[in-house]
Formats: sequence, structure tokens, C-alpha cells
Amino acid sequence: MAKVVKDLIGKLDREEITNLQCITMHGQEMVDDYKEWCQVLGFDEGDEDGAEQFINELRYGDEPDDNDWPQEVWDKINEVSNEALENADMTNGSNQNKESNLSSVELFQEWRKNKVLLATLKNSEEAVKITLWRYLHPEGGFKTCAKAINTSKNTVKKWWNIRYFIDGAIADGGHVHPIRLEHDVIKRTILQAVEIAEKE
Repeated sequence: MAKVVKDLIGKLDREEITNLQCITMHGQEMVDDYKEWCQVLGFDEGDEDGAEQFINELRYGDEPDDNDWPQEVWDKINEVSNEALENADMTNGSNQNKESNLSSVELFQEWRKNKVLLATLKNSEEAVKITLWRYLHPEGGFKTCAKAINTSKNTVKKWWNIRYFIDGAIADGGHVHPIRLEHDVIKRTILQAVEIAEKE
């Protein structure tokens, strides 16, 4: 399976390229994997929604929304995740290809470089809802959160690590627990973390 290239994923997150362009720019191996994936799952090649799901499964290794993928697709996803982790170990000595493997301080340092992400975070009601839900349900997963707050799983994944961003910004890697688990308190906490990120 093709390796996920961090720079291209960054461009995708900044909406500089589409999911289909991201797949093409990864090279022929990724294109071939995508075509095979489409055949197995019955997606049309060239469908942006399918391309987004393909990339997200490579990035996050999470189960699909309908939880009925064939075992061969699961095997491919696991293989890609393992290869990406091994590649990260060889290139920079740590698992920095996925945000979930970063410490809160490392996550904070990554996010503060992304001005578009910070600007979006400041104005995102979805981010507030997801973060509040995560504080209230620390053992919960992507799908449960998405259903509970009535949003897409991709949106949940995008903002899943905000609580660690807050820890990195406000507690320098320690743990922040808002004084009250209420919408307005979480919103102020996020804005405080973004303000710190923008100052540094």
C-alpha cells in the first residue's frame, strides 16, 4: 500500500487540494490502491465523497460508518497504518504521522503553525460541541460522538484532539479540566488556547 505523505495531507486540510487531487499527487501506487478500494466497496472512481472516505480511513484507521467492510479492506487499512508508523519511525524517530500519536505539546506546536486551522477553530460551533462531548464521555468513540451531536464522523475526527491542544496550550502538556462542563466554558477555553497559539 502507498504511504500517506504528510505535506499533501496538510494541503488537503488547508483545502488547497481536493481529496481526488491528493490521491493523484501521492502517485500511481496510491491511485491503484484507490481504484482497487473503489471496486471492493462499490464506490465510483472520481467520486469526491468516496475519495474523502478512502483518505480518512488511511489517515485514521477507524472503522467505516456502516461497519460492513469486507475483511480484505480491513487488512489493507491495517497494513497501511502499520507501514505508515514504521515509515515515521525510520524518518524521524517518532510516530508523528498521526496526530493521535503526538503528545499534547507536540500537537499544540503542529496546530499553531496552521493559521487556517486556528481561524476555523475560533469560529467552529461543531468544535465546541465535540470537545464538550469528549470531556463528558472520555471513553467514547468517533461514531458515538457523531451520532450524539448529529454531525459527520469526518467533522468529529477533525476536531477530536482539541482537548489535547488545550492541554498543550494552557497546561504545557499537563491536564486542563474546565471549571464547568458547559458550552460557554468550553468555548472560552478553546478561544484561550487559540489566543496562546497565535501569540507564540
